Amino acid sequence: MPVLLASQCRAARAMLGLSQKDLAHLAEVGSRTLADFETGTRSPHHRTLKAIRQTLETAGIFFIDGESHLGPGVRLNSKEHPALMPSMEPNPPELRQELSPDATL
Repeated sequence: MPVLLASQCRAARAMLGLSQKDLAHLAEVGSRTLADFETGTRSPHHRTLKAIRQTLETAGIFFIDGESHLGPGVRLNSKEHPALMPSMEPNPPELRQELSPDATL
């Protein structure tokens, strides 16, 4: 399996609320390289893909390998994702608790 799929990259960026330009800057790769990768126009070097993946993992993304009946994917690795932190989210702490994956039903 490749180090990173374009679909995983797009999904991870969306989960984190990052633009292509933001991710390219954080991963220290060209924004055109990232854009071309996500559209399937270009296949970046292995080290470039590793840099992008490592940046996303550091930001709280967990990559899921494909299984026999399910394809690869991404999910948030942290309970305290930046989008749910008080300084960035207008929702009160009680609502953040309800949104937590560990919340009981």
